[in-house]
Amino acid sequence: MLGAAVLSLVARAEASPEDILGYGARSSAMAGTGAALANDYEAAYTGPALLSRIRTPRLSLGLQEAVFDLHARGEGLPDRVSVLPAKGVLIGVDLPLPFGGVLKDRVSGALAFYTPTDVIVRGRILYPETPQFPLLPDRTQCLAIRLGVGADLGYGFRVGAGFAALAEIVGSVLVATDATGRVGSRVEDQLVATYAPIASVSYEHAAGPGTLRVGATVRGSLDARFAVSIDATKLSSLNIPVFNIAGLAQYDPLEVAAEIGWENAAWHLAAGFTVKHWSAYPGAIEPTILCPSDTPDCGALQPTHLEFHDTVVPRAAVERTVPLSKSASLSVRGGYFFEPTPAPSSLATSYAYDIGARGLVPVPTRFFDASRHVLTAGLGLRLTKPLVLTVDAYAQLHVLHPRTVTLESSAPELATTADLSGTVLATGFVVGVGF
Repeated sequence: MLGAAVLSLVARAEASPEDILGYGARSSAMAGTGAALANDYEAAYTGPALLSRIRTPRLSLGLQEAVFDLHARGEGLPDRVSVLPAKGVLIGVDLPLPFGGVLKDRVSGALAFYTPTDVIVRGRILYPETPQFPLLPDRTQCLAIRLGVGADLGYGFRVGAGFAALAEIVGSVLVATDATGRVGSRVEDQLVATYAPIASVSYEHAAGPGTLRVGATVRGSLDARFAVSIDATKLSSLNIPVFNIAGLAQYDPLEVAAEIGWENAAWHLAAGFTVKHWSAYPGAIEPTILCPSDTPDCGALQPTHLEFHDTVVPRAAVERTVPLSKSASLSVRGGYFFEPTPAPSSLATSYAYDIGARGLVPVPTRFFDASRHVLTAGLGLRLTKPLVLTVDAYAQLHVLHPRTVTLESSAPELATTADLSGTVLATGFVVGVGF
């Protein structure tokens, strides 16, 4: 059977790495919070307004890894869905801006990078009937860049803005015969960037022995396409269409994060939520054969569209800092968040072209996802002498909430179900040096 990969594209519906794991060791250890408590390069993602708290230039380098153990049980399913682990490098740069006068110690910026160790961006084309978890494994397999600037306005108010960039791939393949009659091809591809804005605001107020702070961050939707056209129209006299191998390799929905935090020298507490506008998700699938503009209904197979819905992610975290000496301290961190799935519980049937039947046949759509309970923990060591040095480590355990999804069929009595479960274990560490 020629699956729908011949007549329709199935690309991963993914997001930037920080959307699933958080960015940086401290935020990742504290359930992805940071809109009210961040104080370094992590705020380029969690809340750029808090970049204005940076006072010391610092370079941070780290590694992170995520291992996936995902299961789908049911008729025709393999139980364990095989996926590759994700490994990447974190880079953070704290940049206090050396203004004088009224702007002294009020404006700072930061750069935040994540790059996988074995790819720049991963976008895979799979048959719709292939069991897959499109919102999990490959989401951490993409080069991601964040840049932000924050300003302290005084009277407890801070504002910040920046942008995020993802890598996307576009290209073309031309297949033709040369003067000698031999078949050859010319391949052109390029890596380009796609951007989305980010903005945040925070307000802080002295509360007893500590500081109470509220923060809100808006992150624009970010999508990175995987688009390659294959042109074999000059290969023969046959009327061969141009194939459009394209779709969304990475996708971030519009997000709004709100958080409240309280901190003093010993304790840091944070709680909040993130609203994700998944209902605007356009779908990862694009037709392999595009209809001409003057014939929009040309009969080309259209891939099945799945209706996603908005989600709300609650978060809570705590950090306890204990002095070890006059120049050293140890921080213990923990947190929890719940990531609801935006995917529907009933998956509409897809269609593929069968050579033997010389026509379309129904196939199950096996795009799986489930809500996740996420426990986070970490440690942080800070030294101020003989140099400013930070060493942070974190671990996350994602437990998929057991879920049963219905795989629809053209005949209702032939519908089947899939029981989903699994875990994700993510770990990482970051070393920072101040200057």
